[in-house]
Amino acid sequence: MENEKVIIATDRKTLTDVLNEMFKKRTEEKALPEFEGDKISKLQAAKIAGITIPTLNKLTTKGKFKQYNLGRRKYFLRSEMIEALRNNKS
Repeated sequence: MENEKVIIATDRKTLTDVLNEMFKKRTEEKALPEFEGDKISKLQAAKIAGITIPTLNKLTTKGKFKQYNLGRRKYFLRSEMIEALRNNKS
């Protein structure tokens, strides 16, 4: 396979360093640095929309709001929430 990686480590520290470097590269690829200041939590998104978290979850499932995942963390973009709310009112 083209993307196959083989890890050969002679000691625990070397293995730890290799795995840390691999993890760091994977998380950097997934990050959206240009939106870093725009990220908000579910609670913050629900407050902006004036709804509860269960309602936010339902509306997200229906596609009214876009939710992003980064590992186990889930977040929304403030600008997209505001835009979706504006579009929904018209």
